[in-house]
Amino acid sequence: MKLNRWFVIGILTFLVVMFVIELQLPKNFVWEPTFRHADKQPFGCYLFDSLMQTTMSEGYRVTDSSLYQLAQDTVTRRGILVVADELEMTVVDIESVFRLASGGSHVMLVSHTLCDSLCDTLGIIMLGYGETFDLNSYIKYNKDRFDIFWESDTLGFSPRKYSVFSPICTRRFRFPERAVSQEEDNDSLVEINRSIDVQATYRSDYVSATFPIGDGYITYVCVPLLFTNYGVIDQDNVGFSLRLLSLMKNRPVVRTEAYCPALDTVEQSPLRYFLSQPPLRWAIYLTMLGALLFLFLGGRRRQRVIPIEKEPENRSLEFIRLVGTLYYHSRERRSLVARKFIYFAEEVRRNVHLDVTDATEDDVTLPTLAHQTGMEEAEVRNLILSLRQLVADDDETEISIKQMKHYIDRMNEIIGRL
Repeated sequence: MKLNRWFVIGILTFLVVMFVIELQLPKNFVWEPTFRHADKQPFGCYLFDSLMQTTMSEGYRVTDSSLYQLAQDTVTRRGILVVADELEMTVVDIESVFRLASGGSHVMLVSHTLCDSLCDTLGIIMLGYGETFDLNSYIKYNKDRFDIFWESDTLGFSPRKYSVFSPICTRRFRFPERAVSQEEDNDSLVEINRSIDVQATYRSDYVSATFPIGDGYITYVCVPLLFTNYGVIDQDNVGFSLRLLSLMKNRPVVRTEAYCPALDTVEQSPLRYFLSQPPLRWAIYLTMLGALLFLFLGGRRRQRVIPIEKEPENRSLEFIRLVGTLYYHSRERRSLVARKFIYFAEEVRRNVHLDVTDATEDDVTLPTLAHQTGMEEAEVRNLILSLRQLVADDDETEISIKQMKHYIDRMNEIIGRL
């Protein structure tokens, strides 16, 4: 039992130590941009959305409705935030963006790239200085920074310089000499210097700009990774995304996840799928519980099963009956009585330490034997002397069955009284 107790203590100590070590190990982050509200990895938006919900005075919420669905609502003058790695939009999505903006909403598109048709409509030229975020490039060039300059004074913000890691911002855009209008009667897109509010630039390239459309606006930002959990905890650059979101400060803001990457691109571990399904999750829990019970119960010291053995049979009576039967059928009754006398003498010697075969001690042996058995001395003497004579005779004279039984019964009676 002592060994069992120390075994259980050792197992529990090992599990606790392994749990503490696991907590102390550095976390393996997933550097895959998802922009999902439930994702707590660096490029998810769990922390970002939490900050916006406490910052935006008119309200902030996350939805999975598309731009077309949002354009069907009767609510106007909203802030629509779309954050994606590479924003892929259909013709219906582009029409919905302009419908929302014309109705008084402020649509902010945050993505590394825009589709060609939308770029032509807004009159911008995308510049590719590298691919989207790559962890190896980030590790290799983590000290390589470039400066983004805030130039807009629309909201009264003073000019400021933000230093960003180069792998975070891999795309910029430029304007041609004049913006391209959609139609002749659309006076929303006019000369850049008078209509387009450029918030941030990098040298001669642009990072963010706002386009007035009807009663609303469209803002394009090509640094989506700053609108994530990583951007929120970056103390040097969190002000950049907050300044941009201040453009919609007087409106309720809705961020849509309809254009985020599919969730299956993030789930790297097979265990995550098992934990997401209630039956499989309970199967794992029960398996772990069964393993713990096995450690507690199976760790006990097991005793070898003692087989049930049959009690040894007493063959002595069977042997005596066999020998007696042999003597009886061979009609050697004298020899049978003589053999019985030998056993009788041995039994008396063992019980009362008297030797009935020694005739020289009869004066002591026979009275003592009579006293021990409670029989008459003369009766005992006659029996012992008769038996001695029967055993000592060398003649071939056999005795009767009645005599044999008499001698044997009397010897058994004496032994029974000892």
